Amino acid sequence: MEEQTHIMRRILQGSLYTACIFFLMVPTSRAARVTEGICMTVYKGIRLHVDGMYGGYPHSVLRDAVLQGVACPSDEAERHAFGLIATPPPHLRISVTRPIGQGQQGAISARLFSQGHLVIGERMSLSPLARSQSPFSVTSDINLLMARLWSDLAERISHGGPAIP
Repeated sequence: MEEQTHIMRRILQGSLYTACIFFLMVPTSRAARVTEGICMTVYKGIRLHVDGMYGGYPHSVLRDAVLQGVACPSDEAERHAFGLIATPPPHLRISVTRPIGQGQQGAISARLFSQGHLVIGERMSLSPLARSQSPFSVTSDINLLMARLWSDLAERISHGGPAIP
């Protein structure tokens, strides 16, 4: 009888742990599906998806920091290159990962999709400042990453490369 009670207690604990994990993951996955319209002054804009985690901060704080750091195509060559993929509005997925803990290494990536195809992507490590501060310290890293993305796209187009490889 005691063994059955122990088994039932273990099953109940396992079910409770599973339910807790499920409910902890639901808000994160729902938040990751939310898109923002950015760069609305450049053609019809871009749909932005923000993924990742930043040292235990809520996803909404990370999303706000990413929105603050996003750079749009700015010079003539970048706007021309963007115009080749602008219809329908492309999707930009920015992922930020910084593990919990002071000074932990992290990374950001940006991938631009048009018509269901990867157009271009960039990835870089977080700067030392962004590794130890709030999510808003990552805005300059995101800005730099986006500037590289637009510059690389314009460079590829200027050398006769395809807009969508």
